[in-house]
Amino acid sequence: MKATARALTSWSTKSVGCVPHKLATALELILKFEKAREDQTLTTHEVWLHKTLKLSYLGFASLDRTIARQRALIASLKYGDANTSFFHRQCSYRRQKNCIHSLVIDGHTISDQAEVAKAAFMHFDRLIGTTTDRECTFNLSQLITLAEDLVELEAAFEEDEIWQAIKQLPAHQAPGPYGFTTEFLRACWGTVKQDFIAVFQQLFALRGRGFHRLNQALLKLLPQRPDAQGIGDYCAH
Repeated sequence: MKATARALTSWSTKSVGCVPHKLATALELILKFEKAREDQTLTTHEVWLHKTLKLSYLGFASLDRTIARQRALIASLKYGDANTSFFHRQCSYRRQKNCIHSLVIDGHTISDQAEVAKAAFMHFDRLIGTTTDRECTFNLSQLITLAEDLVELEAAFEEDEIWQAIKQLPAHQAPGPYGFTTEFLRACWGTVKQDFIAVFQQLFALRGRGFHRLNQALLKLLPQRPDAQGIGDYCAH
């Protein structure tokens, strides 16, 4: 195994070279092209070289990140096998990072987890769960014309109806809670459409479990600053 590792290291050095050095070189050349473009118009070959350098820089950056992850994984396995306290420190760090140990509410520090959860609920309930009296209202009977035939609302979902709704979804958006983007649904519709149709059929027939969860939400509090203390220092996602 040691001989194989040495051979792989030698092959990587000859074929790839020093990635940080190539990153620095590509970045320096890109900056020079950017500076020259402010004073004069680049030629066709210079524009091509500038674009190629940018693509190369992205490739080397991705490779450098992959190498760093592999080295971190090897170090984690190496020191973890040699000393179990290494994993204990890692777990403790993650526990401290993923837990709100205390909050400052009205000048008082609370550390009990039940009290912390109650304070967070009351804070966001005041923000998004409080109704206020309106100064004016809308007369919906004059704004909306009532339809006489609403039979279509009770009809089952059709494949074309679902596909038209997917085509109207906004593109280039972050993936939702289910992890799929609009581009994925459009490109792979031929593969996943049967699953979606089955889901809509289950929804139409009210055959399923956990429908009460449709009106529930799970909020995740992320600190907006390293020294977050009050509930106002956290944002909900």
